[in-house]
Amino acid sequence: MSDRERRHDEILGANVVMTGWTEGREADVAETLDLFANDPVDLTTIELPYVVLAKATLDKAERARGALEASGAIVETQDAWALRDGASPAESRPPCPFCGSTKTQRYTHAGPAAKPSMKCTTCGRRFRL
Repeated sequence: MSDRERRHDEILGANVVMTGWTEGREADVAETLDLFANDPVDLTTIELPYVVLAKATLDKAERARGALEASGAIVETQDAWALRDGASPAESRPPCPFCGSTKTQRYTHAGPAAKPSMKCTTCGRRFRL
């Protein structure tokens, strides 16, 4: 995994890398690779190690690894930062009641008993949730 810091929209994922295949199972491996690639993959032209999936979530990487190994491929996974699936929940950024913008952010917390406050980055007004 790279030494860079994780971004807020990333989670621990994996790269799925094919390093070879079992002799005589080329057709099965090529058919399985076609499930993960946008374009058909020709095993005679690819260079090993071949990245099948880059920056996938751990679930997707494990499913891909299982399918490729079942077809006769020799596969390894490498840790990588992957983007989260789906958008962040809508309730995390409520719209501004004054201008309707969804560009809001949490405002400084005032203490354990305080109500959460938000600030609109469009109109600059503060509001309580």
